[in-house]
Parts: sequence; C-alpha cells; structure tokens
Amino acid sequence: MKEKIKKIPVKYWIAIGVFLIISVLMVKHRNVFYESRQDNYNDRSGENDVIPAEETIVTQYFEIKESVQSIALLMTNDSGQNVVIDAGLYNADTNELLASAQTDLPDSRGEESVISFSFSSGEVSGKQKVYLTLQEETPVDEVNYCVLKGDYESDMAVNNQESGTRLRMSVIYGGGLNLAFFVLFGLGAAVVVGICVLPKRLERPEYIFVILATVMGIAMALINPPFQECDGPSHFYKAMDVSYGNILGSFGNFSHGDGVINVPENVSDISYRQITPDGSEGSEYVNYLKTHKFSNVKVEMTYYESVTSIVYWPQGLGIFIGRALNLSIYGVILMGRLFNLLTYVMLGFFAIRFIPCYKNLLAMLAVMPLSIYQAASLSQDAVLNGFGFLFIALCLYYAFDENVKLSWKHTLLLGFLLLGMFLCKYVYACMGLLVFLIPKNKFESNRKYWKAFAITLIPFAILCIYIMSRVSTGISGLQAVGGASSDMTQLQYLMANPLVGVKVIFSTVLVQTNEYLHQLNILGSLNYPLSMLMIIAPCFLTTVGMLDGQSMDGKIKVRQRVLLIVTFIITAVAVMLGLYIADGYANPVGAAVVGGVQGRYFIILIILPFIALVSDKIKHNINHFTIKVSAIMGIMLLYALFILIKTCY
Repeated sequence: MKEKIKKIPVKYWIAIGVFLIISVLMVKHRNVFYESRQDNYNDRSGENDVIPAEETIVTQYFEIKESVQSIALLMTNDSGQNVVIDAGLYNADTNELLASAQTDLPDSRGEESVISFSFSSGEVSGKQKVYLTLQEETPVDEVNYCVLKGDYESDMAVNNQESGTRLRMSVIYGGGLNLAFFVLFGLGAAVVVGICVLPKRLERPEYIFVILATVMGIAMALINPPFQECDGPSHFYKAMDVSYGNILGSFGNFSHGDGVINVPENVSDISYRQITPDGSEGSEYVNYLKTHKFSNVKVEMTYYESVTSIVYWPQGLGIFIGRALNLSIYGVILMGRLFNLLTYVMLGFFAIRFIPCYKNLLAMLAVMPLSIYQAASLSQDAVLNGFGFLFIALCLYYAFDENVKLSWKHTLLLGFLLLGMFLCKYVYACMGLLVFLIPKNKFESNRKYWKAFAITLIPFAILCIYIMSRVSTGISGLQAVGGASSDMTQLQYLMANPLVGVKVIFSTVLVQTNEYLHQLNILGSLNYPLSMLMIIAPCFLTTVGMLDGQSMDGKIKVRQRVLLIVTFIITAVAVMLGLYIADGYANPVGAAVVGGVQGRYFIILIILPFIALVSDKIKHNINHFTIKVSAIMGIMLLYALFILIKTCY
C-alpha cells in the first residue's frame, strides 16, 4: 500500500490539498451561500447625526418578521484603536434575552464603517417586537453610533431617555440556499482543483490563464451587482453611446454633436446605487434591474466627458446585442461585461503566449482578482490592461526571439496597441519607449527599419496631436485654479515651480506606495477590501517573479535594462503628474501629495522591473511550478468571489 501511495504523482496530492482547503472554507462559511432579505432602517427619512458611545447604552426598538441572520449598523471610530461593541437582543414584551453577540469596530479615522452582529440559525425567529441594546465593552472616547434624527420618539432610547433618533441599521433575515451562487463558486472550485491535475501538454501559463480568467470572470460578472466598479455609471454611459454607433468618438462625434451622448430615453430614471458593504442590498438591487428594461427610444443626453470609444467597443457591442434581444437592464449590462471579458481573455492569451520570459508572472498579474474584476465589468481598464500586456509582450518578443524578422506590419501592430492605450489614458503613450528595445538587425536593412517606424510613428503622432487638441479644453477645465499661488492653474504653477513637481512625486511615492499596494486587492469602488490578500498577494507575486523561469540573462543588454527601468519610472511619474494636473477635485493647486491615484493604474507596469533585473543565476527546481502558482492564485480568486457574495448579498 505504501508503495502505491508513493507512486501517486505529486500533482494529485496538490489537488487533494486544494480540495480539502476549499471544502473546509465552504463548510465553515456556508451561511454566505444562503439568500438573505432585509429591513432597511437607513432610509434617509431623517437627518444624519451621531451619538457618542462612551458611557452610553443605546436601546433600539423594532419588529422582526422571521429568522434573523444578522444586524448591521453604521458607526464611526476615531479613537486610534479597535473597540469591542456588545449587543443584546431582547423580546420587548417579556424582556427575555433572545441572543447576544459581540463584534470589533476597527479604527475608521472618523469615517462611517459597517459592523455586523451575527446570530445562529433559528436563534431569533418568528414575528415579534424586540429591542437591541448596544454598549462598549470598555468605554472609549471618539466612538459614535450613526443615527437618523427625526420623528422617532418611541423608537430609540439613550441611557433610558427617549432620543428622537433611530439607528442607521439593517436587519438581515436568513433564507434558502442561493443555488446560482453556490454553483458558480463550486464550478470555480472544481476548476482550481482540475488545474492541479492537468496533463503535461496543457501545463502552460496561457492555457491556465484562459481557464481561470473565463470561469472566474463569468462568475464575477454574474455576482457583482451593476455599477459597483470605480466610475461605474461613467463607463456605462460611454459604452451605451458606442452601442448606438458612435464608434469613432475619439476622432470625432459623427453620430451626434459634441457635449452629448446617445442613450435610451429612460436612462435617467434608473437607480444607480452603490451597495453598502455587508448591507445585504445586492439581491434587492439586482432584482430591481431584472424587472426593468431600457426604452427603445433614443435621446441625446448632455455629457461633457471625452468618449474614448475604441476601448469601449467590446462593451458597446455586448450592450447593442443585449438591447436587440430586448433583455432587462441587468441582462444588457451583463452582455457588455461578458464581451469585455472575452476581449481581455483573448488579449491576455496572446500576451502570455508571445512574451519570451516571465510567462508565469504575467499570467498571475493578468488573472489576479482585481484584473479579473475589471475585465468582468464595463471598465475601460480591461482593454487598457489587455493592450498593455500584449504591447509589452510583443516588444520583448520582437527584440529577443532570434527567429523573428520584422517589417512595417509588425510595427504597425505595436502602433495600434499604443494608440489604444493612449486613447484610454493618454499618459500610457510613454510606454512607447519600449519599441527601442528592438535592435535594427531585426529588420532586413536600416532603410526598412526607419521605413517601418516612419509608417507607424508618423500617423500615431498626428493622431495623438489631433486627439489632444480635441480634449485639451476639457482637461484644462478640470484643473484646479488658485490656492497656493493666486489664480494660477495647476499646470501654470508647475511650470513656474518645476522643482515642486519633483518634490510632489517623491512625497507621493514615500507616502502612498503602501496604499497603492493595498488598493491592488480592493474591489468595488474601493470599498470591498480583500483583507487577507492585502499582504499575501504582493508577497506571492514578488515570489513568483523571483522564481519564474529565466532565460534572458545572456540576451538582454545593459542598455535595454536601463530602458526598461526608465520606461517604468517615466510612465509611473506620468500617471501621477497627469492626475495632479487634470484632476482639480483631488488636487488643489500646490498640493503636497498627488491625490486620486489608484493602485490599478500600475498593474501593466509591474512586470517591467522584473524583466530589467532578470538573471539566470536565480534558479528553482520546483516541479509543476506553473500548476502550483496557478492553484494558489485560483484559491485567491475563490476568496475574492466569497468576499463579493458576502459583501453584496
């Protein structure tokens, strides 16, 4: 028997281990897969107010209808420490203690945060009038309960005195198994386990990327309620305009005038809601969107943002098909998401296939939870990341693959990808420096080298100048004016004080780098933190980058290493300066640190320093390395799905 066990391949033991880990987590957190309904007492029927929690006992009266799963409420904590809140739920008629619970309130720097008290299934059930008591376990200053102030005289008492307020809370009731979410999660788990036992011929990063990105992306597209990603409504409006035929909006609005977009007549009647994390609002909102449809009547709506249409073609096509099939609002948005995901998967597949080194690292960056979350939304960042990954991969492939001979057709493809990135966010044009990795001897002659680049760069430069001239007025209008120096704009201030710009960038890097790393593991509109992954994911990606198979040390020259580092730095600085100048809301004139920058802006740049520092001296003898790192990332993706379900539903 022992001999038979020893003969079992290691990858099967890995699969068994992964299966056991996932099974234990699913059993332990099975309540997440049960539907919940809620009574929402945060209905904006009164004025927002706070009640200090120190030395205070709050008593909130309300009626329950069925089995209570949890009670969520809003509090603030500016004490600089975690605070324990004790809760007791009593029958209002008999004063019998029905259940008690305790939870931690982390320091929120004075911002509103959600805490939740969970109860065992069946512990509190049946229609009855109850009251909830709340108090700090240890009195701490600067902690407050968030309340509505209004005509609530009999609803709530503070230290046994009627307060005329009501807690901003939700009562969540347990329901039956949400079969759709359970199946989606189970399918994702099966895929992760299945990856561990793939046959040798399929143990390739690009194939595993396609499997993970497709399955997990579809699951995220279905689970994530619409409009929850950063700038969700904005992406929706731009994609909708493209779906009506404005496919060249970057170059000219040929289907309508400037300053407007085409939308359905009832688009302003739609409720664009941000789901309160852990508020169990997702089911209600999704059901609302499933019961409403877009009007068939097209109207023009005032809209002054520039429409970068090329990066909205996939979403626009999906929305067009969804409207043609007369789907609900939810169905139309889902179609846009799926076409966006399909485009991202195709671009990612070819990028991983062509890149001559760091295939595993690129695959992990492309399939990390935030990358898939963006791909499974209407966000333009999916196309941007796909273009960026493929552009980097092709530049390296053209530069270092000995069997490749280039012509103007190859450089034209690079030009198209670079134009796509420019149209998405113009600062990424700086990545065009990577074309200088390609040596002249890759072309048949110097003449053909310059001809190829002229055919590509001259049209690219003309288009960029034309497009910037179209959007320059809008960019100027977004700048901050006044503040540190009279009525100067931000750009004028930097031109007058060039050293200040250098100081601002250094300050931003020193102060914000840790925050950017954290943001790489926050979904939603920066409000769904994947807390466990904030430390694990960056460490994991760094480890993969250090151990990934290397074969470039003899090929890459010092000049090319320097170019990779310079491109990384210039593009990262351009991202920060671009926002510093153009985002006047987040950056008043003379601000000491750049505001508005998010970690997701650097995803496509992360691989560049690894390539610049590549060395054949770093080796590993890890069998099935691709399988193992993919399984770990698969578990992270399952955790992200778990957090999405828990947070939204």
